[in-house]
Amino acid sequence: MEDLSLLQQNVLEKYKKLAQVLHSLDETFKKFNSSDHSDVSPESILQQIRDIEIKIAQIGTLLKGSVYSLILQRRQQIKGSSG
Repeated sequence: MEDLSLLQQNVLEKYKKLAQVLHSLDETFKKFNSSDHSDVSPESILQQIRDIEIKIAQIGTLLKGSVYSLILQRRQQIKGSSG
């Protein structure tokens, strides 16, 4: 990773976190689908759905942060090269 810029390293780190969140989300879905739900309360199912919503929000935040960082660095590069 020595050949990568700081921004590239940051973006890769954020994608690594994104992959971890997606993996966790996948595991949640697998657990949800594999268990017998005859004795599961609606409140429990709603809580699991809320947990999934939080993970999806984290994914969105990671993606937005990656794009925002890229845009900021590009602007700084443009200002630096024109000034």
